[in-house]
Amino acid sequence: MAINQDSIFNELKLRIKLQEQRNEHLAERMEEKLLLWLVSDTIDQAGDIDDLLFNLLERISMIRDIPVSFCCQISNDKLSLLNHYSSLENSHLRKCPFSLSDSILTKVRLGPYFIDKELFEKDSFTISQDFPFQPEFVSVFPFQSLYIPFGIFVFFESEKKDLNLSSFSIAIKQIINTAIEKLDKLTLLEELKILNASFEKKVRERSSELEEVNKQLKEEIKRYHQKKKEHIPEISSDMFPENIDSSLLLSISHEIRTPLNGILGFSELMRKADLDGQEKEKYINIIKTCGKSILKIINDVIDLARIETNQIQIEKEEFLITTFMTEIYDHFNNDELYKQKDNVELRLKINFDGSTIIDSDRKLVWQILINLIGNALKYTEEGFVEIGCKIQDKKNKSGKKDLLVFVKDTGIGIEEDLQKSVFRKFSKIEHDISKLYGGTGLGLTIVKELVEMLGGRVWFDSEITKGSEFFFTIPDSVITLNGNDKILTSKELKAKYIWNDKNVLIVEDDEMSYIYLKEVLKSTNINIIHAKNGVEAVEIAENNPDIDLVLMDIKLPEMDGYEATRRIKEIRQSIPVIAQTAYAMADDQQKSIQVGCDDYISKPINRRRLLQTMDLFIN
Repeated sequence: MAINQDSIFNELKLRIKLQEQRNEHLAERMEEKLLLWLVSDTIDQAGDIDDLLFNLLERISMIRDIPVSFCCQISNDKLSLLNHYSSLENSHLRKCPFSLSDSILTKVRLGPYFIDKELFEKDSFTISQDFPFQPEFVSVFPFQSLYIPFGIFVFFESEKKDLNLSSFSIAIKQIINTAIEKLDKLTLLEELKILNASFEKKVRERSSELEEVNKQLKEEIKRYHQKKKEHIPEISSDMFPENIDSSLLLSISHEIRTPLNGILGFSELMRKADLDGQEKEKYINIIKTCGKSILKIINDVIDLARIETNQIQIEKEEFLITTFMTEIYDHFNNDELYKQKDNVELRLKINFDGSTIIDSDRKLVWQILINLIGNALKYTEEGFVEIGCKIQDKKNKSGKKDLLVFVKDTGIGIEEDLQKSVFRKFSKIEHDISKLYGGTGLGLTIVKELVEMLGGRVWFDSEITKGSEFFFTIPDSVITLNGNDKILTSKELKAKYIWNDKNVLIVEDDEMSYIYLKEVLKSTNINIIHAKNGVEAVEIAENNPDIDLVLMDIKLPEMDGYEATRRIKEIRQSIPVIAQTAYAMADDQQKSIQVGCDDYISKPINRRRLLQTMDLFIN
């Protein structure tokens, strides 16, 4: 009888324990759903970035009974405080009251990281001595956005929690991802509002200035004719083709409003709760296209102003034309406008050997082609756009040959009565396509001005409904031609790169960048040697004569990439060094060449561009 009572008692205890666990689980699920609902509502209602970050920290902290929480940006391994929440008194902060070790930063880049108080010292997690709260447990959640490359949310908790497998950690990650999407939208909208206000102000100021200039010009002409005792002719806008009047500047303002309305409108539509993934992707693409349209308009106006005020200086440099043209090809292959053209093929044709070197201003030639190819894609709905170049047979007095570059399309063509005005300012083909994509009508004017600055000429052939082909020359530019001429086509760019028994030294201190390069080069069978700083790179190059190529990061600890390149070239002049740099300015790229780099690739690194450039030096 006693045995039966013991069995019943044990079974009852087990049932009670299971019921308690079930109740705890249900409570946790309810708390999680409450967290998702309240915080999602906060994110949706946020009007600016500060509101978004503070309300997000406040809601999560209050629901989870977290005393203190932070949102920080990390740049060059340094923390800067973006916002914080605290239930403590007198806790107004200007900077983060804690520091993270390199090992923690490395782990956080891979995902959420949790630190128990007992492990603070081991993980080198330190809190300022004057901070009034010492947590028992710390949760760190990473995030990335278009405007914040690396940031973290940090929660100081008053009791130990096992969040590694908790559904709460998943919920918080989901909330943070949603908040970061909202942060990007708010930042973009704020920048566009500032940009639009600034541009409208400049338009008004410039309009007033130009009206005054035109008034003075008319008075001067009137005085001139009075002096000559001649009849004063009627003054029309055709007499001053080089003067931009207020109506034309207001037209530019209109052109910028159109894509801006698209951005603001579709950003608002993205707030819809029932938006599916396909619609969201469609709206994002429209916003990106509109943003690029605004940028193009602003760049055109600035470029024309720089040309007219003689602020552009010719800076010649030697560069491989095949590498340059494949960069252009890659640029448009990944362009949002081209991706919308399902029935248009982008082609590349280069009629000479891959080692041909051109001596010209690389930036200006790039700008000319960007305008011509962009126009061709804009007015072509089906068929192809082909870009290419060839060397003119005739030599100049200098002994060098001219380079002829062309852009051919199967687009709408240009009517004969409009062909004479194509290169004039604000000249646009009025067509449904131009209304769809907008534009200032300055692109071809800029092309003509830049080509003539380089000493060349530009012309075109066009037939309505059949397409156009634009040509321009770069005189006295071809200085080297090695090997036999051949045609490099876009199909050849898709060939596999196999470099058996070849060795590359990758000099890169950032672990994520190194892993990316390893993945890109995995299919090539090349042997990889890794150096984490400039000093180590020089030592490896000195002790390993079998290295065929060096990929050199510029920003490195101990010794930067510039100095490392100089020393490696002193040890072995013939080894090719390709700089891989996040510096976007032309001066930084030029400095890479000056210190001995044979070429450079800008970060973020394009896979195809990297393989093509490496292949030019390896083979």
